Amino acid sequence: MSALLSSLRGPQLVAHFQRRCGLRPLSAADPAERRCPEADGRAPVSTAGSPRERGKSESNGALNGAAVVMYIGQTSKDVLRWPRPPSPPVIKLEVRVDAEYGMPSTHAMAATAIPFTFLLATMNRYKYPFELGLLFALTICVLVSLSRIYTGMHTVLDVLCGIAITALLVTVSYPFWDAIETFQMKNCFAPVLALTLSFLLSINYPELDHWSTARGDTTNIVSAGGGAAVATWINYQWGLILEPLSAPPYEMPLVTPELLGRMVARFTIGIVIVFFARQAIKSVALAFVCKLAGVSPGDQEARKLLWVEVPYKYITYSCLGVVGLALCPAVHRYLSL
Repeated sequence: MSALLSSLRGPQLVAHFQRRCGLRPLSAADPAERRCPEADGRAPVSTAGSPRERGKSESNGALNGAAVVMYIGQTSKDVLRWPRPPSPPVIKLEVRVDAEYGMPSTHAMAATAIPFTFLLATMNRYKYPFELGLLFALTICVLVSLSRIYTGMHTVLDVLCGIAITALLVTVSYPFWDAIETFQMKNCFAPVLALTLSFLLSINYPELDHWSTARGDTTNIVSAGGGAAVATWINYQWGLILEPLSAPPYEMPLVTPELLGRMVARFTIGIVIVFFARQAIKSVALAFVCKLAGVSPGDQEARKLLWVEVPYKYITYSCLGVVGLALCPAVHRYLSL
């Protein structure tokens, strides 16, 4: 068993999978060789067969359904402090998050949590083939998980543990989903609890032995989840969540040109609102927090401090959670979309 775990944790499986996918390190004599200053000490990478260019940032994303899963995953990284696969022999296709630790893969966790919670939440509510939904969820989980090995950011063990942890969390929490949803919508203390808990989780993130994007990204996700919980409460209290007229399961709506047009319009308007809201809220929050901390908003090193980074990101993304799930739908309703 120890030999198997050692193999799964080692870089050789990752490197072998990359070679099977067509990734090859460039030789020193190759005139097409490219070296990135920020990737000093790592093997140069050929762009042949690679869907990404080095240095392209990744996004953890901030979906409410994955907020708890992502927090557990990110904090586990900074508690366990297992390094990412070394290069060489692994080829690194991303550099932004290379300073973070690797165990478990939060991408694999999110790719398990989001599609499978969506499947569990809709399988008894809408009429569609369960097998098709399961295939869709499995496909997303497998493709995203393999992509983390392909990009050289995780070992096989990182990915498998991420999937296993999420499967356990979803299984344990599933019986309580309805009770949690009812509490979020109807309890008068729900907004205060959501905002307080998300802030406490963010500010008490495990102490970093070196700065990385982990704490800030985790704050973004958790605070957006708190804001989404507040938006859920607002929508219900203001009568914006309509009770169904009949019992489920419901027929899936037909995909018509009119429906597609409305979807595109809603998406475009929502993106524009969230984009400008983020710019405005972030500027105000950063200036306010930096003034309280006695530092300059333009000081990039000061923005990495705990009591600057966490509060300004918390304010920004908790507000965006409300904007995205309360303000945007209100605008859509006003425009009859």
